[in-house]
Amino acid sequence: MRRLRARRTPRIPSRAGQRPILRGRALLNEAEAGPKFSRQARMAAAGFPVPHFFCVAAGVFTEVLRPVRATVDALLTGLDTADPGTLEKTAAALRETVLSAPVPAAVERRLYDTFDTVFGPDAVVSVRSSVVGIGTDAGEDSAHDAFAGISDSFLYVTRDQVLDRVRQCWASGFGPQALLYRAARGGTQHGFAVAVGVQRMEFGRRSFVLFTCDPLTGARDRVLAAGLGVGEGVVQEKVPVDHYFVSRRGNTVRSVPADKTHMMEENPDRLDDGPRTVPAPEELRHAPALTDEQIQRVVAVGDRIEKLFGRPQDIEGTFTADGRLHILQARPVVLELDRQRLWSNANITESYPDVTTALTYSFAQRFYREDFHGLYRLLGVNRKVLDRHEGELRGMIGLLRGRVYYSLSTWYTLHGLSRTFPLWRNSFERMMGMSPSVTHVRPTPPLTDPALLPATAAALARMAWRLLTHGAAVRDFETWWECTLAAHREAAKTADPLQLAGLMRSLWTEAGDRWGITLVNDVLLQMHETLVMKMLDRWVPQAGPGLHSDLLCGGQENRSVTILMSVVDIAERMRAAPGVLQALAVKPLDEVWDDIDRHVHGSDLADRLRAHAHLHGDRGLQELKLEIPVPRDQPAQLLRITAEYARGDVTCASLRERDAEARRTGERRLADLLAGHPLRRGALRAVLAGQRRYVDMRENTRYRRSELYGFGRQAYRRLGADLAARGLLDNARDVVHLTEEEILGTYDGTAVTDDLRGLAAVRRAEFHARGAELPMDFVTMGPVRDALPHPDRDTIASGTLHGLGSSGGVVRGTARVVIDPHEWGEPSDDMILIARETDPGWLFLMLSARGIVVERGTLLSHTAISGRKFGIPTIVALPHATSRIPDGARVEMDGAVGTVRILEEDEA
Repeated sequence: MRRLRARRTPRIPSRAGQRPILRGRALLNEAEAGPKFSRQARMAAAGFPVPHFFCVAAGVFTEVLRPVRATVDALLTGLDTADPGTLEKTAAALRETVLSAPVPAAVERRLYDTFDTVFGPDAVVSVRSSVVGIGTDAGEDSAHDAFAGISDSFLYVTRDQVLDRVRQCWASGFGPQALLYRAARGGTQHGFAVAVGVQRMEFGRRSFVLFTCDPLTGARDRVLAAGLGVGEGVVQEKVPVDHYFVSRRGNTVRSVPADKTHMMEENPDRLDDGPRTVPAPEELRHAPALTDEQIQRVVAVGDRIEKLFGRPQDIEGTFTADGRLHILQARPVVLELDRQRLWSNANITESYPDVTTALTYSFAQRFYREDFHGLYRLLGVNRKVLDRHEGELRGMIGLLRGRVYYSLSTWYTLHGLSRTFPLWRNSFERMMGMSPSVTHVRPTPPLTDPALLPATAAALARMAWRLLTHGAAVRDFETWWECTLAAHREAAKTADPLQLAGLMRSLWTEAGDRWGITLVNDVLLQMHETLVMKMLDRWVPQAGPGLHSDLLCGGQENRSVTILMSVVDIAERMRAAPGVLQALAVKPLDEVWDDIDRHVHGSDLADRLRAHAHLHGDRGLQELKLEIPVPRDQPAQLLRITAEYARGDVTCASLRERDAEARRTGERRLADLLAGHPLRRGALRAVLAGQRRYVDMRENTRYRRSELYGFGRQAYRRLGADLAARGLLDNARDVVHLTEEEILGTYDGTAVTDDLRGLAAVRRAEFHARGAELPMDFVTMGPVRDALPHPDRDTIASGTLHGLGSSGGVVRGTARVVIDPHEWGEPSDDMILIARETDPGWLFLMLSARGIVVERGTLLSHTAISGRKFGIPTIVALPHATSRIPDGARVEMDGAVGTVRILEEDEA
């Protein structure tokens, strides 16, 4: 073992003139009271139930050691922490040196006087140490170094013992554990002092340690350990403890009880002996250490303490026999946030559902890099700063067990580069469907941070300019994209494989310079939605979520609605030509398409189908997955979609009237609720108009993204056919199991392998052998693949299930679980659609449903927006809905509050 020598530091400065005993506000002085006790003072000042205490200041330690400092320094100079024998011997010598140092009479007198004043001469107290760092060395219970359990603590101390216990606390600063700990952490053995707290002893009967986040991963769920007797038994693991895992989703509790064979308590006849371990009474062994009410009290207090200190806390406390709660200590949970990763697919799974191929993932990875690089530049982040974060830009999404996840830790890091982030952090978290269990613990510096005011002012000015010019900027983007895409499509018609690879690279380069404006739109949309929600909550709290949904209806048709109306228009024409529906009932799709293409059913229908495929052909099921063809590639797909509408009675006129009526209803209700408040009504309408405008822009630019992916799909299909023709792949379809760079590099000389066939075979096998899906959101600490959680599937199929209500309405119907939208039968008139997620290509199914329930998604996801737009009760983010709700079950759903109830037979 390497010999650890402590660094020498200058002599500790004298603290003469400081008060030797600290009480009241003086306890807030961390340099004298130490982090542990200054934190207790802050909690007491904030009204938390902290037992009364005072401190012997750290400066007293320094003054007491002054006469023996030379001896102490000499012993420390020869310290060898690698040799246990030498370590113990040196620690014993240091202890004796400290214990023999005289305590000034004035300090001793003040100690006893304060004891009598605060507690009374017959009181029993605890005496605890708190190491105080000097210079760059962290003190005990600091945000960077817990230092917990290294210094001595003494319980059940009486007045006549208090001075000796204070001396022993000072001496524990040089105990073998403390010496070794400081050496291992690279700290100095000289750069510290010891404050000592003297606190009223509470005779705990049920004690606990609460972590307000998971101490292993930093996940935001609380972890509570509780045992019988005083806290020392729980902290030192000397008694069996119950564990309670308290989710931030509704404060649900998962209990892991212990057989509590022992407890720790005082010996009433010999308090001097300290706490002892005794058998627990039989009636307490199998009962919970804490009642449900006590658990909720502890959690509520813990959340308030975390808010006080601004970061997750490790809290010790106890309940006395009279039921009173006492907080004994709180320290920061020390997390290595550079090793933490927050993962979620709550929002992204609607774009990349289920297992995803290497080509789609690498394409999406590149898209996120270019898109967000452009956003940050538009928000004023310096290009050199972004260059330093290139790794994060390329790591915004991960591929875990074959599924695409957001790496949210990376998003927080990158978003934090813009000083505007405090404005839209909350709305960003809501849009991303962030679970309260998986959020970033590091606070964002507020806009009012004095050190950042110049940067903040510049960023806000830039944001204001973006707001004023955004409409024109989006129109410029649309015009640019139409010209750029048309030019690349035209050039691709005659390009050879190398030229086609070059076109793909050039399209990425151009997109990287311009695509960020679409994300500026998302930021503005988030901010407007947040403002609308706050205005509604404040001015019309009784309105409920349905009003907001109704008020977002109406207005101009965006690209998504235009595409839907085109499909419905084709369906109306198909309904007028019943021969098509009859043919579809008996013939394969491709044969029917060939008939239509030959004008067997008239030229009008054929022309409309071709026009739709030309104008809107990149919109389809799973349109962002390059392995899935869309109508531009397979126009026959349109027949199945339009046929479902044709068999029903939906028309373009009825859809438009439904949308307009919802808006009229919302406007009438708003006028009634805000009667007599014209200014409020006008302000709310103005902000709502902005939100509608940004929603429309978002849907328009989302289709532009589909066109970008569509160009990539067609380019890589051609390159796959070429690679197969050259014998480099077994099948052209195997191209989806290669990454972008592996494909493009094969043509431009930058590839790192020639064995594309072998590589594709490995990836193809992995694609088909992917295991069960991971949870929707989770946290990893350390190497990601080593820390992935076990898939969590709850198959309970009864009772009331809870998700996120996103479009109001209470309906009953028959659950129809749809995993693959390509494989589903005839919808029933009372279908409640149950799915993992949807994308824009699901609209034909969604409009056939009386209600929609999906496992993923957020209030701003496609599912939620579509439900609101077309007045369909909708619930998103209902975990494991497809396994918890049986196909064919009768259910009742409330789209406003987000509940699904599986009905009994006599209710159905």
